[in-house]
Amino acid sequence: MKNALERLCEVIAYPEPVPEGATRFQLRVDGGDVTVRLVGRRLVLSRVIDREDNDLSQLAIFAAGRILKEEAVLAWDERASVCILWQDVSDNADGAELTHFFEAFMDSCDWWLARAVELNAPPVHFPDIVIRP
Repeated sequence: MKNALERLCEVIAYPEPVPEGATRFQLRVDGGDVTVRLVGRRLVLSRVIDREDNDLSQLAIFAAGRILKEEAVLAWDERASVCILWQDVSDNADGAELTHFFEAFMDSCDWWLARAVELNAPPVHFPDIVIRP
């Protein structure tokens, strides 16, 4: 019988084979690494959110509102000194639940990655406009 990690990779049609009985696997999705782990009775997806050192406080402000909108949680991994986004689901979720779980997590990743890029984008400079009579 396949575990939740193997079933997830099957329902999203991940092209690389998952070793039988694996409890941890690295997916390459949209140019980034998504880690899938079985932790107890939960399947956990996580991705590092690249950011500058001074962005952490602003990302924390965003996190307060996002937690009301989505299941993914932004966290600080002190051991690795990185921001990670993670989300979990029951390991007995069916195929439709796993598909929705994965898609929702990837949407959250897109949102957080875009915010991290925006925080470091150069400010938009509008030229001074002079109206003359």
